[in-house]
Amino acid sequence: MKLRTKHIFFFILLLFLLTVLAAWSVWYFKPVTEEEAVASDVAVITETRYIVMADSVDVFAFSAPRGDTLLNDIVDVKHDILTKERSRVSAQWVRRWNLLPYSGGTLAVEAFDTAKVTSFSHDKVLALLRREAQHLNYLLQLADAQRKDIDYFTKTHTVTDNGFDIVSRYGEELTIAEDSVTRCVALVEKALCGKRLQIRLDRRYYLNSYLGQIECVATESNDSTLTLRMKPTERQEEVELEQGIGAHIAHSRFTAASSLARLIKRRPKPMSFFLTAVDSAGTYTGKRDSVNQPHGYGRFVSPQGEFYEGEWVHGKREGVGFTMIPGKRLLLGEWKADRFLGERITYTPERIYGIDISRFQHEDGRKRYNIDWRNLRITSLGKLSKKKIDGTVNYPVRFVYIKSTEGVTVKSNYYAADYVSARKYGYRTGAYHFFSISSSGAKQAEYFLKNSRYQRGDLPPVLDVEPTDAQIRRAGGIDAVFRNVRDWLRVVEQRRGVRPILYISQSFVNKYLSKAPDIKKKYEVWIARYGEYKPDVHLVYWQLSPDGRVNGIHGDVDINVYNGFSMN
Repeated sequence: MKLRTKHIFFFILLLFLLTVLAAWSVWYFKPVTEEEAVASDVAVITETRYIVMADSVDVFAFSAPRGDTLLNDIVDVKHDILTKERSRVSAQWVRRWNLLPYSGGTLAVEAFDTAKVTSFSHDKVLALLRREAQHLNYLLQLADAQRKDIDYFTKTHTVTDNGFDIVSRYGEELTIAEDSVTRCVALVEKALCGKRLQIRLDRRYYLNSYLGQIECVATESNDSTLTLRMKPTERQEEVELEQGIGAHIAHSRFTAASSLARLIKRRPKPMSFFLTAVDSAGTYTGKRDSVNQPHGYGRFVSPQGEFYEGEWVHGKREGVGFTMIPGKRLLLGEWKADRFLGERITYTPERIYGIDISRFQHEDGRKRYNIDWRNLRITSLGKLSKKKIDGTVNYPVRFVYIKSTEGVTVKSNYYAADYVSARKYGYRTGAYHFFSISSSGAKQAEYFLKNSRYQRGDLPPVLDVEPTDAQIRRAGGIDAVFRNVRDWLRVVEQRRGVRPILYISQSFVNKYLSKAPDIKKKYEVWIARYGEYKPDVHLVYWQLSPDGRVNGIHGDVDINVYNGFSMN
């Protein structure tokens, strides 16, 4: 009797186990519906960086390769925190071992292609690093040129000038960037000393859940999929997520994923107004209009390094703005429909004003006039263009240039007396020579030196170059003109021991100055431009009007403003 009862018990147990096995098999092999697959989707965040190794030692990290030529975001692998390249991908909850009750918390994602730089040979890594070093040194050269522009700007402007704060801030950012690039150069050069170079991939995975980002460990991979398991942590909530929710998902296949989605919906993220947006054109931070175009004040940086900060109107630069483009000059001023108009300065008593004179300030037909050197005051900046003036024009004359000679035959009858008087009454004084196409530059220089004075404290000599297009053609072309100009500048500089200044018009700058880059680079410019915007060149003086008025001088007078706030 006991034996039969025992057999019945085992039979019932076996039948029960067979039933459970059959039910489990039906459940397990049942095809997953599309709804269930969608419900099981979750987000996985990947963080990627690459490590450059020299002789099996990690030297530096970078976030991503740019093709086969350059690297992004180089940092010291030991000390610096790298902003890793992040991406968001879709994953699905799956079970790795179906018979184990706590085998959940397993995710399947599509396998990632490893960047081919990780398979580079030593020689290819060496070539890559050499190109990177060359590129970084090029960036330092660009930064050095920009630094000179910024130093020049701060020398010739004050904190009250529009845009001064923007340029100063850019200068501080440039200093930080220069330091960063310099450190990158040191890291790359350190790696180049290695005898065996290689690049390895360092990638990490995080589950983006309602509890935050939980790190996952890659446990298995093939050509198409990668298996991830949540990494155990000390936080109780995350342990419960892995062993509780994860296991529940494993047992009920995909039902818990939808429960997780409901949990997330009950904890919505707070809405924030983000001003920064990145697209293929670059990064823009600032205000926008109703169709998402830059509108108002904003900052833009392109992938090529072009920088603009200032005012926008429906996607175009308009208003006051500052731009810096690699390889080009700093531009600060007014913009209209994406076109740079120029810098409009504010005329105040703090600026340094001066005049240039010749026989026309002494002669009017047959009448002759003296200059009252004791009472010189600028009372008008001229009327040929609009000017932004703060207060009433009543400025002291701080410097005077006097015409001395022209060509090799003409000398001013008033130069000697005007020179003595100007110095006597405390004006910084200089002499200028009017260039002629009819004689050589060297002979004109000798004639100028013979008939002009230069004493301690005087301003540098000036060569006034104003040939017409027809005169340039008669002289044999612009190259012939520049040869004579060079000769005059060279001879005077050697004899006086000071570098002369070149006086030219805005039209001459636009048409011809680029054909003599050595002159443009070496010599400071005094430019005649009678518009409302400051000339877009490095200059020492700006002749802003030919029709100014000066108390103590008869008739119209050329008014000039010094590009800076100290002539010492």
